[in-house]
Amino acid sequence: MGATKYRTSNLIIQDILEGILRVEQENLHVKNGIIKSHLIKYTALKTATAEKYLQKMEKAGYITSQEEAWGERKIIVYHTTPTGRERYQWFVKINAEIE
Repeated sequence: MGATKYRTSNLIIQDILEGILRVEQENLHVKNGIIKSHLIKYTALKTATAEKYLQKMEKAGYITSQEEAWGERKIIVYHTTPTGRERYQWFVKINAEIE
């Protein structure tokens, strides 16, 4: 079995922003955002780890969350902010330089 490759915090944040931006650009889901469970699947993170990053990123102003009704269920939809879109470009550049 091969060695496990761990992602740095920078790469995880980049992946989360990329997942949201991809959906916003393609208009694939609810109101140009991405549903939390889809984002977690896209980033291949454990739920607890994803929630930790999502909270930090929301506090930093990179993303926003909105609770919406989906039938009888409630879902959380994430959107990027202008700051988040700007920071995504930074993370892409920084991560490309250090790889």
